[in-house]
Amino acid sequence: MHRILALSGSLRRHSFNTRLLRAAAALAPSDMTFEFFEGLADVPLYSEDIDTDPALPAVARLRAAVAGADGLVIATPEYNHTVPGVLKNAVDWLSRPHGRGALAGKGIVVWVVTLGRMNGLRCLGDARALLNGLGNLVVPEPEVVVASAPSALTTGPDGTVSLADEVTADLVRAQLRVLAEVLDAGAPQALWSAVQRQRGHIERARFLPYVRQGLRDGAAPEVLAERLHSAGHAPETVRVWMAEAQAEAAAGRAG
Repeated sequence: MHRILALSGSLRRHSFNTRLLRAAAALAPSDMTFEFFEGLADVPLYSEDIDTDPALPAVARLRAAVAGADGLVIATPEYNHTVPGVLKNAVDWLSRPHGRGALAGKGIVVWVVTLGRMNGLRCLGDARALLNGLGNLVVPEPEVVVASAPSALTTGPDGTVSLADEVTADLVRAQLRVLAEVLDAGAPQALWSAVQRQRGHIERARFLPYVRQGLRDGAAPEVLAERLHSAGHAPETVRVWMAEAQAEAAAGRAG
């Protein structure tokens, strides 16, 4: 059984994106269970100053919910041609600690729900790039953008939400079946594990030039080390990078 976390990028009480998530639960394969996270409004704007250990309660709840899920289904509106701030803020919290965030190695489906007929694809592309860049596997097709939301989503007398457009409903069913197969194959975690095996090389390539440049610019080694520690790098790793960069700098001066 695949445990799927449903996450809405809209905080509005009667959000069409939240309604789509409710409707989609009935379209999911039998081996998939939906759990809904409803605490994004409590998550503060990201700042390293409040990214503490232990984490703030609202942040801890979000991270635990994502870490405990096999995959995510995200429905989001498009704000100003891209991802809304509330969703981006959640992703920022979930990407930390650096290289060890909860939002990695997950299979993810992204939908966009809009009021009009012309928007959605820009947000969809940005959301996919954002999530793929953190080491997840985002289902690439079919693309699902639900336009004209007021007529596309209907609510029955008992409060049950359904997709009025059968074509869109079929695409949602297909995409969730793809997600189930991807999870069955263990593909998201295999991708993340492969990245993790190269983690040391990746981090050295990304951050050693920062140390070199900082030393050339006259930054104090302890300042550079503190900045790397706050980004989540282990003290021993930072010591190695600092020693290598300082040895290179000394050799350059001697030469």
